Amino acid sequence: MAHGTRTDVTLVTGRGRFKHQSGDICHPVLESERSLGEHHSMKSDPVRDQMIKQRRSLADDAVQRASARTMARVMELDEFQAAGRFAAYVGMRGEIDPWPSLLAENLCVALPVIQPRGDLEFVIPEGPLQPGPFGTSQPASGERVRPERLDVVLVPLVAADRRGNRMGHGAGYYDRTFAFRLSQPTPPTLIGIAHNFQVVPVLEPRSWDVPLDILVTDKGILRPKPPIGED
Repeated sequence: MAHGTRTDVTLVTGRGRFKHQSGDICHPVLESERSLGEHHSMKSDPVRDQMIKQRRSLADDAVQRASARTMARVMELDEFQAAGRFAAYVGMRGEIDPWPSLLAENLCVALPVIQPRGDLEFVIPEGPLQPGPFGTSQPASGERVRPERLDVVLVPLVAADRRGNRMGHGAGYYDRTFAFRLSQPTPPTLIGIAHNFQVVPVLEPRSWDVPLDILVTDKGILRPKPPIGED
């Protein structure tokens, strides 16, 4: 995809080697004035409903502090430091928000774009983000990255347990996108990020649910056992 004239610079940091391109491709600006639709859960569930309610009740400054603590732990992970291709999301309505911390580190990060077929496409934004379905923020244009070419994906969630089972909003976008990981532990590493209260004792997975490799909260790091792909 043509992006116009710019200079490619290879940056080397403690988090691996990646391409940074001068211009605006790695520095999208959130549109400050926009109307976002309400983000409803796709399917009603008592655990999901309670977690969403509790998350939305958090004050903005509390979310910012929890997000900063969570991301500080994420960035210390060996998997993150060795990665070259990242994907994340822009948090909303009380979610742990990785976006400010990633921008502060000058990392090129792909964001998910919801597709009509029910899965996700990952795009390194070029220019401002635009409102997406359910109140999300997503790139209007940019460089596409295939899911299997990513090294690390920071995954939003509503709840998760200590075995790495994840509950989302119920639409199944991440499960469909990363279904190829159910058969073997191939990249990318899926890192769920959440408030500590979102970790529940047990979630009952369905056959199509893709588990997390690592779960990071504002209180600590959990590595599910057994690892994905092992019984």
